Amino acid sequence: MHLAMAAVELTAGPLAPHRHLDRHVLVDVLWACTEPADQPQHVSVRTSPGRADLVLYALADSAAAARSAALRSARRALATSPLLSGWTAREIRLDHLDPFGTPDLEKPE
Repeated sequence: MHLAMAAVELTAGPLAPHRHLDRHVLVDVLWACTEPADQPQHVSVRTSPGRADLVLYALADSAAAARSAALRSARRALATSPLLSGWTAREIRLDHLDPFGTPDLEKPE
């Protein structure tokens, strides 16, 4: 197992009663919705009106397992927290990052 990073985007639907989320509150909601089997290690959140970007770090056997755990946690939060009523979650692919989270940018010639 190694520490793997996964990202999830939350988006407010047109009928979502809460469109402005406090990132600290959202971090607490996400921690409450993780399960020990997902082996979460760290959660980071960035919010803007109608959107929240989540980055979850977990001990996992693969990047796919980390993505699956992150999406499950986000969907649990959507299903259980009234704060997130009317919000949806989708995975953000991080294929352009190496295992250490560094962007894989082309070097100038």
